[in-house]
Amino acid sequence: MKIIYFILVSIILISLVPAQEIKQMEFVNQSIKDILFTLAQTTGTSIIADDTVDGQASYHFTDTDLDTALEHFLEPYGLYFCKKDGIYYVSKVMVEYNNATGALTLFANDVEPQLILEKISKEIKSTILFDALPLEKLCVNAENLPVSRVLEIIMHRFNDYQVEELEDYYYIKRQPVERNNSSGSVAGTVTKENGFFSISASSIRLTDVITQLFSESELEYSMMKRGDFVLENIHFKDKTFDELLRLILERADGDFTVRRNIYYIFDVSKNEIMKKMDDIEFIKLNNIPVELLPSLFPAGLASSSIFKIDKDNNAIILSGSSEETTPVREFIIKLESEYEEKQVSKLDLSFLTVDELIKLLPFRFQKLQIVRTGNPGTLILEATKDQIDEFTSFMKMIDIHGEGLAVPLKYIRAEDLFKNLPPSISETDIIKSTDPNMVFFKGSKEMLDKFLKDLEYIDKPIPQIRYELLVVQYQESKNKEFGITVGNEIMESGDQSSLLGSLGNLINLNLDIVTTFGYLFAIDLNAKISDSEARVMADTTLNGLTGEDISFQNTNTYRYRDIEIDPDTGEARSTGVTREITSGLIININGWVSGDNMITMDVKSTVSKRGADVSSSTGNPPPTSEKVISTHVRTPSGDPVIISGLLQQERDVILQKTPFLSAIPLLGWFFTSEVETFTNTELIIYIVPYIEYPERERLTSHKIFKEYYESFFAGNAVWK
Repeated sequence: MKIIYFILVSIILISLVPAQEIKQMEFVNQSIKDILFTLAQTTGTSIIADDTVDGQASYHFTDTDLDTALEHFLEPYGLYFCKKDGIYYVSKVMVEYNNATGALTLFANDVEPQLILEKISKEIKSTILFDALPLEKLCVNAENLPVSRVLEIIMHRFNDYQVEELEDYYYIKRQPVERNNSSGSVAGTVTKENGFFSISASSIRLTDVITQLFSESELEYSMMKRGDFVLENIHFKDKTFDELLRLILERADGDFTVRRNIYYIFDVSKNEIMKKMDDIEFIKLNNIPVELLPSLFPAGLASSSIFKIDKDNNAIILSGSSEETTPVREFIIKLESEYEEKQVSKLDLSFLTVDELIKLLPFRFQKLQIVRTGNPGTLILEATKDQIDEFTSFMKMIDIHGEGLAVPLKYIRAEDLFKNLPPSISETDIIKSTDPNMVFFKGSKEMLDKFLKDLEYIDKPIPQIRYELLVVQYQESKNKEFGITVGNEIMESGDQSSLLGSLGNLINLNLDIVTTFGYLFAIDLNAKISDSEARVMADTTLNGLTGEDISFQNTNTYRYRDIEIDPDTGEARSTGVTREITSGLIININGWVSGDNMITMDVKSTVSKRGADVSSSTGNPPPTSEKVISTHVRTPSGDPVIISGLLQQERDVILQKTPFLSAIPLLGWFFTSEVETFTNTELIIYIVPYIEYPERERLTSHKIFKEYYESFFAGNAVWK
């Protein structure tokens, strides 16, 4: 499927891209050989990758020529390329030979010695013979060195090989090197005693240890395994011949079989060796159908490769390492216990009723299936044997005459009580019930008296805060600052109409402007509202418990469809996606009552405005503007908090035309004019928090006006 995919991509790209030129392409976790094949198809060039090229890669090609693209792509993966007769050759080995000087340059990255030697032999056009070579991969960088020196560098890692330079060829010959026993000797490494074999070596070649083992056992073997291995730190003691041979071959990715008393040694993959080490376990299920088990496994707990289902025996077979199978086995055992066969039991209460018992049940019993009977002191319980025994023990503990008491809570919940237990009790002295406003106390009378006394201080209502909120938008004026002017003014009897005119716009407001800010400020605000220099954006009362988030939102939500421009026709078309833009005023308050009748508040205010809708012509959403203020303040109850600084500029365009003349084509332009004005506005938020007292009477607008009037005329009050 991958090859078919790349061929289709290549055909499309060939029809669009000229030869030797690469347009933008992206590959994610694809075979390197497949990527090179696609590049060859795209550019119309031959690219050949040898056997050293393997692995996968992710790469994004930009607009560039083939040589630059290959150089940037291959370098991170340790690959090289060269170009001969218009053909690109890609390999992990790069060899260059100078016939005139006899100097050889070699770059190899993670390649087996045999493959490196084959590349060198082909480049220098000379024969290189070698004995069986190790399979370890090498990284070699050599520049402008004699061929014999490069060969010595390659084989220097393996000190039992010697490079011989003959008249017209090279021979890499293996010569066993004897080592002393302290460094892992070859001679005497494998020993035989009482029919059992032992081996102890720090470093030894596979071919050497196989030769010694079969020499000691006087058996025949055929080595069909490719290459050689160096075995590090190999120590086994008192094993049978077959056991030791298999242990040695597992270290070298090998195995053996016996035919006609001859041992045949061959290569196997690491996965095949690991399969022999898997634990196999047969688990029979008693309470769950085995067909349901795979769907009950949590995500990532078990892969399909470590278990098989035996439907005939309602069992599951686990196969894998201990780390893989242990979590699965434990989950199955736990699941079996949860689905244990349930029993039906009849239980009788001595003092409590079933309804009273259910209210006092801890959370772990609330999911049990309890059935009421005609007798208020008898219940039917359907559960497992262990659950019935535990429920019965709990029932006997609380179903005692005179030693238990249900304690109702007035203002706090049982959950809150457990989080803040008084020192007179502990968690073992009270039990939660299904009623969130009741707990069951099971201690002594002395402890109960202390608990009830402590509860009087704990079980109290949380203070409530009332927020009087007023938001006013002021137009631009010469005096932008807020201030309260100190002065005296005495109103004469009979000035009722004057009072009404001075405060008429403020009478119906929730916020008592006169009492809070003074008479002169109230008159000034009333005048600005009358002259349209100020506008009330919000006037409300918010209530909340101390520490509770309060939110006020006065916004408009605009919905529009996403528009995109057709690249072929240039016309705007709808994508079918609907989006929302919300603009307006949002105020969030979190206040709590602190000492000395003080209220501390976190206030965050956001004012946003949507611009002109241009989505139908440009495909872009309308622009928006946003102003945000966040503050942390403390004020006595009833004292105002003023938040300003939410400035905004509004642009108005007025088109003025001369009747009849402005309609004349061309000439009408001289009788038309546009007047553009900018108006600066400022949004000011007034918040007056009160600690709420239930007995306080809320005044209506009629009573407020009456109080104002009586204060002005009955007492000739002086207002500041």
